[in-house]
Amino acid sequence: MKALTTGEARQWCKASELKVDKHDILTYKPKRYQFFIRAPEEHRRIVVLARSILHCRGEGAFTGGMLWLQRWDIGSPQLTHPGWLILESIRRANGDMRSLERAPAQAFREDELVACHVFLIQTIAYGWVADFVSATDFFFHFKSNRQICCVTRSERSLKELKTIFREWNPTDQDPMVVKLAAMEKLFSKKRRISKLS
Repeated sequence: MKALTTGEARQWCKASELKVDKHDILTYKPKRYQFFIRAPEEHRRIVVLARSILHCRGEGAFTGGMLWLQRWDIGSPQLTHPGWLILESIRRANGDMRSLERAPAQAFREDELVACHVFLIQTIAYGWVADFVSATDFFFHFKSNRQICCVTRSERSLKELKTIFREWNPTDQDPMVVKLAAMEKLFSKKRRISKLS
């Protein structure tokens, strides 16, 4: 396990053929294929989802990866600090004393599956914004609205992963964005009706 600074995380992504923009948003060029799944609320389901992400290509397919926390300070400090303590304690146990502020990413070797699982569980449970890259043809972006976006390099990978994650009800659009658009449409309709009355 190795903690990475933001600059080191950028280099790790570029070495994995991912594009990183000036806001540290990851993508593939020229086209981006994606789907969304909703993170569960129940802890046991979070553990299962994190494991599914790690083993999506088979039980022995984990070859390491990198989790890059972008926003882990979401929510009140009283509720988020336990998650920080878990991650930073694992780091200290492995000889790295740096805080999440100094090194917000974590690289994992292929023999560090359980540690990676723990980091993903905290990320999902606390609703932190992060990116997890393990394979060369897809990555997961965790959003603060409890949506997880799987971004793939090809349509073939997209279809394969949508099938693998079918029990999590994948959708092509972020359900939160769809819901906000529907609410805006309803609000606009109510404004028009009230102007006519």
